[in-house]
Amino acid sequence: MTARAGDHALDPGTAAAERRRGAAKGQSLVEFALVLPMLLVLLLVITDFGRVFTAGIVLEASARNAAEAAAQEYLQLCRNRTTCPPLDAADYAALHDLALSETCREAERLPNRTVDGSGTCTMPHAAVCVHDGADALCAAEAPSAPEECSLLRSMPSNPSNAALAYDASAPPYVEIRLCYRFTTMMDVSDLDLPFGWGLSLGEIWLQRERSFTSADY
Repeated sequence: MTARAGDHALDPGTAAAERRRGAAKGQSLVEFALVLPMLLVLLLVITDFGRVFTAGIVLEASARNAAEAAAQEYLQLCRNRTTCPPLDAADYAALHDLALSETCREAERLPNRTVDGSGTCTMPHAAVCVHDGADALCAAEAPSAPEECSLLRSMPSNPSNAALAYDASAPPYVEIRLCYRFTTMMDVSDLDLPFGWGLSLGEIWLQRERSFTSADY
């Protein structure tokens, strides 16, 4: 039988090649659909890692600068007294307020920073102690911190505690402990991914501790 013009006979080899190309495209789409969620999660994790790293630097700077400010003020208060320590109760209260306010000011760049009506930071949580053997307010702020703030809640609060034993031969120092709740961009819990992978994102609690000596050289 003679083929007429316009009739197109498909070669069997060409047909098989077309089927293989179609199967390959379908397989690629399936693989892409499986990999895409992991790639998106990986991108968010990398982004959040950078944000967590930045928040950690800000939190560390807040603790360091607040401890330094309180230690320098302690030194000025001592210079106006014949014997130091101890200071007056009002002086210790002022040192705590100064450290807390400096912490709040330095933490201004943190996205989750919160301030109450009196201008006091409620996030990050902070605890202050003047280690001179006489600070009755030592770590007074720690008990109100959430359970996740283990560093703050474990801070000894009694100046007579053995853990706070003051060596009179060493200069006093100010200690600041901070706890900050960081919220990731994607808030998920026990996310199931292909190939049995799992992931939990949401809140990360960052904690920092810094001390600054109040030495008059």
